[in-house]
Amino acid sequence: MIETFPLRKGRRWAWLVAALILLAASAGVKIYGITLAYLGWKRYGAAVVGESLFWPLVIAAGLFLSFLIFAGIAYANWVKAILLYQNGFAYKDRRGLHPWRWRDVAALRMAVTRHDVFGINTGATHAYTVENRSGNRLALNDSFSRVEELARAIEEKTFPILLEQASQQYNAGRNLTFGPVMVNQAAIQIGKKSYAWGEVQQVTVQRGYLHIARKEGGLFSGAKTALAGILNLRVLLSIISQVIRVRVE
Repeated sequence: MIETFPLRKGRRWAWLVAALILLAASAGVKIYGITLAYLGWKRYGAAVVGESLFWPLVIAAGLFLSFLIFAGIAYANWVKAILLYQNGFAYKDRRGLHPWRWRDVAALRMAVTRHDVFGINTGATHAYTVENRSGNRLALNDSFSRVEELARAIEEKTFPILLEQASQQYNAGRNLTFGPVMVNQAAIQIGKKSYAWGEVQQVTVQRGYLHIARKEGGLFSGAKTALAGILNLRVLLSIISQVIRVRVE
């Protein structure tokens, strides 16, 4: 094993603390109901006991059910981690290890949202999706420690394999689909808009979007799509750069 990326400690403890708070609240409401029923019994007799207990017990039961749910999530999350190996990675949970070999990875989707307040960078939200050739998907986000570093490691290991496969298909004249973007030897297509390579002036990556600029118009006269929806973005840009200039800003 090369490296471990567990869930963030704060995320693990948050579920446990929330579960304990719900358990304490359930006990408190139950004690309140019993106390209320006891005082009612002393003052008015047994006839008011059931009415005094009903709603506190209902609320206590709801809180206890919520405690069980939160405790179950805390228990399940406590051991979750991604383990990096030389030939792949593994997702670890209570059921054991679930291996993903580098050659089994079919797609990587990367969505990074930068947050600014009055022009000041306040951080970013990371969401990555890894898909294998069987169609299974694994979501990686900021719940995992150093998730950006983890995603870069997965991309570095899978990029040469995916690029080789894509290049072979491209050179064979096949269509390559990268989510909303499709390319082949004749054209590039975003959604329903298709442009022959001869019409394209350049492809630009800017502010979270992939832009196609046509020769006959302005810089963004063609089409654009969000980078977050593109599969294997780095592979796509490598294929495009073999045909037309790619500018990354």
